[in-house]
Amino acid sequence: MDITVTVLYFASLSDLMGCDEQTLKFPSDSKVEDLLNKLEADKPDLLRFQRRFRVALNQEFVELGASLEDGAEVALIPPVSGGSGIRIEVGISQHPLSLERAVEFVQRRDCGAVVTFLGTVRDLTGEQVTERLDYSAYHAMAEKEMHSICQETIEKFAPLGAIYLTHRIGSLQPGEAAVIVAVSSPHRDGAFQAARYLIDTTKDRVPLWKKEIGPDGQAWIEGDARIPSRVLSESDG
Repeated sequence: MDITVTVLYFASLSDLMGCDEQTLKFPSDSKVEDLLNKLEADKPDLLRFQRRFRVALNQEFVELGASLEDGAEVALIPPVSGGSGIRIEVGISQHPLSLERAVEFVQRRDCGAVVTFLGTVRDLTGEQVTERLDYSAYHAMAEKEMHSICQETIEKFAPLGAIYLTHRIGSLQPGEAAVIVAVSSPHRDGAFQAARYLIDTTKDRVPLWKKEIGPDGQAWIEGDARIPSRVLSESDG
């Protein structure tokens, strides 16, 4: 059984495809990547864009593995005016982080190097046993600062292909991922240097905090300081 999908094109993609939209049919189990593969096969000139555009499914940005549904609207969106042309995704998330998603986001055909950093919660810091970490953030400012750091990284270590930078908040157990950095570049040196700069600068500048909870109590980790936390009891209410 086939499904019908409307594909929208904008700016230079509209010029290339010769229209603003198309209606196409696909098998019912098709993904976004299947759609892109078909478009590139039908219009080989599209390959020179090297997928330097984002894909929105029903007005939400999605990855290549997203499923298509009957009646869906798919938009191919080139970099907006004033953008660098380099894909960037940053975020503060309350949900488990996916290294696979990060790698998928940054991979590009013109980039031979992908470097990732996965920061996880450890169960022992010196002699302090950690049962869990509670992360919190000044959310709006944190994401704004992460964007700024990504732009700095692009300027310092160009050429780069894409950057993914996401930090988790909430309660995390030992072994869970707290932060993921992924970056692609035509060459490995640029990718390694960019990834190191991203994680080091994020830890230094982004307003994120963690509280260590263990058998000996709770403490905020602020810079090099470990500040015992006063936990309110019911009688303090």
